[in-house]
Amino acid sequence: MNQTEHNMKWIFSFFTLLITTLALAQTDDLRGFVANEEDEFLIGATVSWQRTTAGVTTDLNGAFAIPRREDVTTLVIQYVGYEPFTLEVDPEDQDLYITLSGVATLGTIEVTEEEKGNYISTLGTRYVETISSNELKKAACCNLAESFETNASVDVGMTNAVTGGSEVQMLGLRGIYTQLLVENRPAMNGLAQPFALDYIPGTWVESVQISKGASSVANGPQSITGQINTELVKPETDRPFFINLFGNSLGRLEANMHLNRVWKPSLSTGLLLHASGQQQEIDKNGDRFLDLPKRQQWNGMYRMFYQLGKTEGQFNIQGIRHRQEGGQLSTVDDPWRLKQDNDRVEVFGKNGHVFEGPRYQSIGFIYNAYAHTYRGQYGSRIHHGDQRGAYLNLLYNMEGATPDHNFSAGISHQTDDIREDLFGVSFDRKDQVSGVFTQYSYGSVQDIQKSTFSLKNRAGIILGVRADYHQRFGWFVTPRLNARLNLDAQTVIRVSAGRGWRNPNFPPDWQSMLFNNWTLQVNEKLLPEDAWVFGTNLTKSILVGSRIWSLVFDAFHTRFTNQVVMDMESQHTVIQLYNLDGRSYSNSLLAMVNMELARGLELKVAWKYNEVKTTYQGKLESLPMVPLHRLLATLDYVTPDKVWRFNLTGQGVGSMRLPSQHGFPPDVIAQSPQHSPAYVLVNSQVSWTHGDLDIYLGGENLTNKTQPYPIVDWQQPDSEHFDASRVYAPVIGTRVYMGIRYSL
Repeated sequence: MNQTEHNMKWIFSFFTLLITTLALAQTDDLRGFVANEEDEFLIGATVSWQRTTAGVTTDLNGAFAIPRREDVTTLVIQYVGYEPFTLEVDPEDQDLYITLSGVATLGTIEVTEEEKGNYISTLGTRYVETISSNELKKAACCNLAESFETNASVDVGMTNAVTGGSEVQMLGLRGIYTQLLVENRPAMNGLAQPFALDYIPGTWVESVQISKGASSVANGPQSITGQINTELVKPETDRPFFINLFGNSLGRLEANMHLNRVWKPSLSTGLLLHASGQQQEIDKNGDRFLDLPKRQQWNGMYRMFYQLGKTEGQFNIQGIRHRQEGGQLSTVDDPWRLKQDNDRVEVFGKNGHVFEGPRYQSIGFIYNAYAHTYRGQYGSRIHHGDQRGAYLNLLYNMEGATPDHNFSAGISHQTDDIREDLFGVSFDRKDQVSGVFTQYSYGSVQDIQKSTFSLKNRAGIILGVRADYHQRFGWFVTPRLNARLNLDAQTVIRVSAGRGWRNPNFPPDWQSMLFNNWTLQVNEKLLPEDAWVFGTNLTKSILVGSRIWSLVFDAFHTRFTNQVVMDMESQHTVIQLYNLDGRSYSNSLLAMVNMELARGLELKVAWKYNEVKTTYQGKLESLPMVPLHRLLATLDYVTPDKVWRFNLTGQGVGSMRLPSQHGFPPDVIAQSPQHSPAYVLVNSQVSWTHGDLDIYLGGENLTNKTQPYPIVDWQQPDSEHFDASRVYAPVIGTRVYMGIRYSL
């Protein structure tokens, strides 16, 4: 094995370990890998604490996670054909890479870059899928919205045909029901919510963790369909210098730069910079509306990480300036214009301290303060807003009688003061939510490969509850449960159940309704949205010859006890918002297989089924704009020397119901069907690596699929039938992009 392959093996090892670490974050475990002298992972190697019976075995990836011991610091590693090896472990050691060679054994610790694209641990109690930075490089991925193109759990769709804005969907429901976290803190709420995905540049992302269904109560009650947590690159592990330049055939230009320095082991700083723009006037479908707005974004973040003995923390400050203009072409007399200006400043950080003692105890503090200003224009209508807010979370964590048991508790508070004006009507509001929470977790991964069944060794549970008080709506209690059962080291069954609730964020939650001239009618006081979600998951890794395949099956049911219904169908050219009176639910199924066909060649195939129904004025109907079926297939190949990488992604989007046009003139109805046709999208990319230089070339929407008449009644933007929110397919056809990444 040459040095390049050896380094890439380290890269693969560390970040597979990082993913496992994130999935097992509920316990204080020591984690690592065991490999042979050829850097091949050893399956079933025994890792134990010296002179104890506390031991674990490595999984199909050669990974292990063993609870730390205060009374023992020596690990013993055993594998058939090798002499037992002992390794002294320091308290600060986190990630071990242990190589067994002949009759001698060498122990090393490596911190390198990520290699594996996706990972679902078979050991974690919660169902967490991790998207690594390596996976993000398989597509254009200029921001978080484009990070899910190769992912089966999260869908991304356009919200309107004027801005090209994006919104995620999970379990068939809109992204407002999925809690967005940045480094485990709630992020981009309020006025920033419609733009949140655009404000996290792709190169800033180290990894993304997707948690479906009931999630941890420590992050708040807002999660209903799940959580998406984004981990940003860290100064101590990111390259000292990194630059990314990107451009596409539509005139989109982007530049990203990372500047990092490790001043000493206990202090490191980083500066993340982003600039992007789109200045061309593009109207490929001939409707005299810009297919994409002209836009500019400047985005920067300063990061500082520090450690003082048993105390460590980080401090961050981010500033965003975002401008975009769209609508009709400037050559049109008295054009319908869009204008959106956003300015945001945010300060956030964490502090944590580990206490001395025989049992592990720690306390952590997360804080966030932000100010956001928004100025918008939609034709002749004006939408302005100013928001000031803060978030605080104090968490205490304690090991139980044994490392298998863990208890945590904490308090949190969030306040938002929003001054908002929509079309001359004030929507000023001040929301304050204070909460207390506690969580118990149990989990041991010892001896799960042994033939003798032991519930103690194979089961895990996380049980949490929180109580929150909202100054306008009173008390809410949020219980959540996650449990797992390992049938063996490669097979795990998980179940989850829990409640989630969120305060409706009106008007930003329904910004798409601003892209028409319909009358807005709020029928009553909008109450918090409240739902229960139940789910189960099966994850299995299998050996097919010498290759590893993985199978994933999951099923989730979400049932609302209250929901704010946006009704565009009951009354002609009127958008009604009212509280749910009846049933509203979603059923979501996913089946996925990841196949390693040959060395460097991987195929992923996934099918997803989403049945979503809501009651409109006493009638239960399928939710519009949600396809019943989705398909995903990705084919990835990397050459043995890691120089060339080829990625091909296909997405099949099934037919979906569109909002009824009852009462519209025939010529308007002819511009938009009642059910969209199914279609296929294909993206592809090839990249070349030489040392610290990456050059990549790709194409998006290679099938050139576009939606005819994405804007209804575009000829008369002042008419009551004008509507730019009925978008079910791409507005723009094939586009080509090219970029370079260089680091030192």
